[in-house]
Amino acid sequence: MKRRPESLSAMPTHYCPGCGHGIIHRVVAEVIDELGIRERTIGVASVGCSVLAYDYFDLDFCQAPHGRAPAVATGIKRANPDNIVFTYQGDGDLAAIGTAEIIHAVLRQESITTIFVNNAIYGMTGGQMAPTTLVGQKTTSSPMGRDVKTHGHPLKVAELISTLPGACSLFGIQ
Repeated sequence: MKRRPESLSAMPTHYCPGCGHGIIHRVVAEVIDELGIRERTIGVASVGCSVLAYDYFDLDFCQAPHGRAPAVATGIKRANPDNIVFTYQGDGDLAAIGTAEIIHAVLRQESITTIFVNNAIYGMTGGQMAPTTLVGQKTTSSPMGRDVKTHGHPLKVAELISTLPGACSLFGIQ
């Protein structure tokens, strides 16, 4: 059995059975350890299920107001340019109230990383339809499934961001 990554705390999980947050935490922690950047990494947790990410990582973390993790991460990065700064956000936070924040961070080409956890529902509050809920996907507030005529199309955040001016230059692609 693999050892727990140094960047991951020994805290027992509070997440619901079947939730992917624990797996994502482990993968992020493994990458931080592999890159040897733990001592200079700062995470920004936002509102929703992601809010307690700081309990699971053994590195500096702060909490941002709902939807404002990219703005908080921008401030941290600009004040500490040698640090690695990342946000950890769910779809309710990033794709609903924080849509403008992530778009403007990309347009400014901020040197931050965003871990976007998209489970396509509002998981913390009962499984209601989120902006990213897929067409036909059933939720507690759309028991017949998302219908485009009634609910509109889902927001495809990664696809949207990829179309923004300068987005590809963040990855060295012209």
